[in-house]
Amino acid sequence: MRGVDGTRRVDGRSMRHWAIAVLVVVAAAGWTGACTGACAGWVTLRTGDLLFQQTRSEEMADAIVAATGHDGAVNFTHVGIVERRGDSLYVVEAIGKAVTVTPLAAFMARAAERDGRPLVAAGRVGAVDSSLVARALQRAHARVGLPYDDDFLPDNGKLYCSELVWECFLAADDSTHLFRSRPMTFRAADGSMPDYWTRHFAALGMAVPEGVAGTNPNDMAEDPAVRIVWRWYD
Repeated sequence: MRGVDGTRRVDGRSMRHWAIAVLVVVAAAGWTGACTGACAGWVTLRTGDLLFQQTRSEEMADAIVAATGHDGAVNFTHVGIVERRGDSLYVVEAIGKAVTVTPLAAFMARAAERDGRPLVAAGRVGAVDSSLVARALQRAHARVGLPYDDDFLPDNGKLYCSELVWECFLAADDSTHLFRSRPMTFRAADGSMPDYWTRHFAALGMAVPEGVAGTNPNDMAEDPAVRIVWRWYD
């Protein structure tokens, strides 16, 4: 799509999730002494930053990568908006059934990994001041509870992940979008239509919205309006 355990056992994944939670607390407290690696990434985060994520392999994520991915690169399949609330960090995101607010640790635990590191990058929207960020976050919160846009269509009262970001970040005139949209394609690099999309849209009783204007996380991460400020997988 272009233009889209209850045991006490401490295994490797449990340790990673525990470490993520500790890092969130450290970052939220604003401690920077001897803070390196992933910890420095948490300290870097600001309200209004974008978190780009490659989610764990599943059929929809794989179909998105087939249409928007780049060979040899980390291919982002999801994006959300960072929010700091006192000592806590959250992500406003469109995922699952609706637009929701997710604790940062839960967002990170959802990511695919490379060498034990989450495939997540933080992007900062350039040329915006605090008032623009505040208004973007207000718009995001006003959309919490809206259904997830399985149709991938504009202006239908539903939102997919990058569509939420696209709608919320506007210039000072409150009408000009800061991010580009472009005609979407759901086709793989070889021009074929992944079976997932054929089945997905058939179940919705609609044609694949090929060519309809839209966005996707990979394109958004490369948009001139965004500067990547941290990569947890480097």
